[in-house]
Parts: sequence; structure tokens; C-alpha cells
Amino acid sequence: MPKGVYDRNPKEIPVMASVETAAASQPSKLFPVVLLKNYVPISEYEIVGYLKDAIKRKDAAGTERIVEPEVFIDGEMKPHQSPGVGFGENINADGRKTNAKIWAGTTIKLPVDEAKNLVAKKIAERADAIAA
Repeated sequence: MPKGVYDRNPKEIPVMASVETAAASQPSKLFPVVLLKNYVPISEYEIVGYLKDAIKRKDAAGTERIVEPEVFIDGEMKPHQSPGVGFGENINADGRKTNAKIWAGTTIKLPVDEAKNLVAKKIAERADAIAA
């Protein structure tokens, strides 16, 4: 091979590459958090759901009545307050979700390191049983 040209097809696989692929094949542990601000996840994530607020109306006497109680909606991202705002999830050909802004109030699961970073920056709160 001429000087300065590297071999594109190495004859043996380095040991470090096989260790990295083994670590990448293991699923990373996801941790639940409730977003306090809008956020675009850096890596993989899973949407758990959101807590839909109770709908209250005033009657003729001026007392508030609950029309619909608050309920947790599974598997959906919280809609934005204004209609027609934002964008949805972009799902690539390989099934990964990218460039998806997730609105505040949504409960999502993130990798542990990313979740710790969000909680430290006050972008999210823990949503596990220990935090309650």
C-alpha cells in the first residue's frame, strides 16, 4: 500500500471495538421525569404520558363545578396551550425518534445520566416513587 493511505478493511477487529458493540447492544436503563420546561431529548426516550387538568365551570350561582376530573393520559405527549404550535416526533427509518420537542408537563423516561442532568438544572422533576 502506498505511504499515507490506510487500509479500509482491517484484517482483524480490535478488542475495544467488540467491547463497545457489546455495551451498545445492552438496553440503557431509563428513568422517569416530569418536565418543567419544554425540552428536546439528546438521546433515546419514551413518553409515559401527562396529567390532564380538571375542567371546571362556573354555574349561574357562581360556584365552580368540576365537569371532568383530572386524569393521567398514558402514552401521549401533553399538547401545547396554543393550538397549531410546535412539531411532532420525527421517526427515522430505523425507528429512532429525533428532533421532537416535548412540552412541559409531560412525563418521559430518559437515560439515567441525562435525567440527573435535567433534575440538576431544574428542567425536570423526578417522577418515581422515591421522589413522592
